Amino acid sequence: MGKKAKEHRKKVAKRNARVQQQKTGMQKAFEKLIEEQMTKLKEDQELNAKLGDEDLNFEVVDEKIVDHAFSFVPNPEESDKINKEFEESQVEE
Repeated sequence: MGKKAKEHRKKVAKRNARVQQQKTGMQKAFEKLIEEQMTKLKEDQELNAKLGDEDLNFEVVDEKIVDHAFSFVPNPEESDKINKEFEESQVEE
């Protein structure tokens, strides 16, 4: 492996680490925001809606329903497709 190839691998590794750090930071910020909203929702325990002139009150009955709304199940086929495209774009650089 030549000197230029080593330098290039080092630059790519540094860039990938920076991108991963940014991704992790954004994910943590998103999770914190969702957690704050969930806490606020759980504290309020009452949702108000208006239908015409009539007020409708809703209550959160089961926490599992709300928690289930934010569950994430990855699609392996889509993940493989995205990973393949990402790997091809790295090779081109």
